[in-house]
Amino acid sequence: MSIKMIFSDIDGTLINSEFQVTPKTQAAIRQSVKQGIVFVPVSARMPEGIKPIVNSIGIKTPIISYNGALVQTDKEETVASNPMETETALEICRFISQNYPEIAWNVYSYHDWYAMDRDNVWVKREEDIVGVRSHEADLSQLQFLPAVHKVLLMGEPYLIAPLELSLKKLYPDLSIAKSAPYFIEIMAPGIKKGQAVKVLADYMKVELSDTIAFGDNFNDLDMLETVGKGYVMSNGPKEVQEAIGHITSDHNHDGIAQVLFTYL
Repeated sequence: MSIKMIFSDIDGTLINSEFQVTPKTQAAIRQSVKQGIVFVPVSARMPEGIKPIVNSIGIKTPIISYNGALVQTDKEETVASNPMETETALEICRFISQNYPEIAWNVYSYHDWYAMDRDNVWVKREEDIVGVRSHEADLSQLQFLPAVHKVLLMGEPYLIAPLELSLKKLYPDLSIAKSAPYFIEIMAPGIKKGQAVKVLADYMKVELSDTIAFGDNFNDLDMLETVGKGYVMSNGPKEVQEAIGHITSDHNHDGIAQVLFTYL
């Protein structure tokens, strides 16, 4: 098959355990782009958490952020924006503050990240990883936000696991999922990477049969099933590997480059 677009998850896929894109993978992506193939990072991260990674590769790309709630061109023009209701987001944060004081809430709107406490250990850790500084805010300051693309809850895994189940019962229509043992991502109803991939491919007039994707976890499954051919990193769960069938090396051993060089 010939490919015209490459979609890739970031954490656990595009970047290695040191949160970097390896030189070999960078070279494979640059060569793909040089040949006219569009490379698109797809992540639960905010745009500002994706741009430094793209810049490290040395390319310009469209970006799918917030697991698909925001789709932008390489010129930062908005192709699709699907936020959740601001009041619903704040309601969730109030619930967390009252019932789970050890959990840190975070609210994301377009290019801004608002955190309940910048001194919180989880917030500081995330700031260091993504290279973005949050704005400390009280919930009363956020009621006039024009859009909320994501609520991120951070805490110890023993608190996060039961909290995820509780939130799914309280808000059955929202997109709620653990993205790590210590993270819960909450977005508008129907937000999925696969739908965002289709929106961008349609916008760029590319057939899905001419696209491939890379991912490593359960929230990548629908994206991997939507594209022409999906590849799972070998560091991904066995269930994801078995569901997709096409496995490549892990994120520390150039799994993306290994596949791309077979197409170039």
